[in-house]
Amino acid sequence: MLLKIGLVVIGVVILYVVVQVLLYKRDMKKTKEDLLTFVTKNKKEVSVTIIENDDVVLEWNADQKTPLASTMKLMVLFHFVKAVSSGDIKLDEKVTLSDIERFYIDRTDGGAHTYWLEVNDFSEHATLLDVAKGMMQFSSNACTDYLIDLLDLEKINDQMKQAGLTEHDELMPLTPKLLWSSYVSNHRRDALKKMSGVTDEQYKSLMIEIFNIMKNNPEQKKALEEKLMKKNLLSLRIQSLLTQKMTKSTTNQYAHLMKRLQDELLTTEEKSLFSQIVLGETFKKETDQYLWYKGGATLFVFTAALYRRTDTSSISISLFINDPKANNSHWIEGVFNEFMLTAAVDQNFRQRLVQALTT
Repeated sequence: MLLKIGLVVIGVVILYVVVQVLLYKRDMKKTKEDLLTFVTKNKKEVSVTIIENDDVVLEWNADQKTPLASTMKLMVLFHFVKAVSSGDIKLDEKVTLSDIERFYIDRTDGGAHTYWLEVNDFSEHATLLDVAKGMMQFSSNACTDYLIDLLDLEKINDQMKQAGLTEHDELMPLTPKLLWSSYVSNHRRDALKKMSGVTDEQYKSLMIEIFNIMKNNPEQKKALEEKLMKKNLLSLRIQSLLTQKMTKSTTNQYAHLMKRLQDELLTTEEKSLFSQIVLGETFKKETDQYLWYKGGATLFVFTAALYRRTDTSSISISLFINDPKANNSHWIEGVFNEFMLTAAVDQNFRQRLVQALTT
């Protein structure tokens, strides 16, 4: 009898695994059309702002604050370009790779930092221009935190306020939060309990503490990193909490920011440098003057801001999607960028997006 029950249980488990594999394979074949359907069916989890020329053609949950993930790197780049323009830093200034590695945590950035190193085949140094491209074109978090440290976090946040981004949380370094759980405990459940109760001010203080450890105490940083992996202190619930602690803003802010960068916030020379660094040059068509794009993602959110300008028109789009249970992140990741680019260049597709949310 027990043998029969055991065989039934094994059979159910095998069937479940097979079904999950088949569903996964089906999902991985999904396209931008499926994402449009997803947006239509999950309107509460979506925020979109679209500006065509000077007209706002879509505001859907436009003031709903969402964790930005890597989209916040646009603000770091904005300050970087201004610092170059003012002469505070030089693009050809050399940076020792080991100084950047202080902010790298293995297996936590989807391979972005490693890919940046492989593509460029550096010896021991990179220029600040290389580091900025690492941040924007490869989305290296280590490059980002190196630049945040170089440019001074307080100055970046001050300039953001001066630029009028009133619905934008203060920026924080990206990598310290990944060591937070190992900094406060040796056990996942205890770590989650301690992390869940902190105030915003306590969180900010903790992130600065860990950031300084990463910068100045490589042995302690290594110990925290090793404990993180050995104790498996990045559970799904902890990752969800970390996402919610990220810098937040709205699609309203980012759609208008992208347009204002072209219209008023950057000089002609600064726009040229911004274009050189930000992702977009490889997607440009002959008719495009500018194409600026940055996306970001965790298991629970997808965010992006895009600006495209031709001789006759401009389009600014910001789209944020929440996936609070991470049920769809495995396939949204593969089509999200294409969705954004198509919405920017294909007026029919863009109109279908507008209609999907307004009818």
